Amino acid sequence: MLNRISVVCLLSSAFSFATGSTAFAEHSQVPVARIHAQAQVAAPPAAVWAWMIQGRNLVTWCPGWKAPANAKSNISKVGDVLEYTDEWGNGGRSVVTYLLKNKELRVAHEPTKGDYMCQAKVILEPVGTGTRVHLWDQYTDDSSPADAQATAQKMETELANMLAALKKGVQSR
Repeated sequence: MLNRISVVCLLSSAFSFATGSTAFAEHSQVPVARIHAQAQVAAPPAAVWAWMIQGRNLVTWCPGWKAPANAKSNISKVGDVLEYTDEWGNGGRSVVTYLLKNKELRVAHEPTKGDYMCQAKVILEPVGTGTRVHLWDQYTDDSSPADAQATAQKMETELANMLAALKKGVQSR
């Protein structure tokens, strides 16, 4: 029995053959930059998580999520969506792709223009009575080597600032 994909492929092939048209595909590789930062927070993972996912706090520790609508949102499940604007003025939405309460949060940033791919991940690691917070950001970057290096340095600073803001917010509760 043919599945739906097979039928679509067969119909597409038959149409191309009948009309004499051929499809064109192109391949290119785009470098991916991966930035990692970490910080020690003097609170257990559950406390860090509870503070981190609240809308009113999202807009303080993550500058990309500063949209006023986000202050009214709490991250609670896969599929939750936040508006974002990055440091270069690119806007779009961040979609929660993975959530393991008190442990891990992943989001995919979907830029409005669709001209790059970006993902972020936060992992909370219990360490003694506190938490080591790991923050990863990875994105495609096909700019010149000098521009790519400048972007990476800017992102390293942004991630460090984000973790400092998260730490300050959690520890000042």
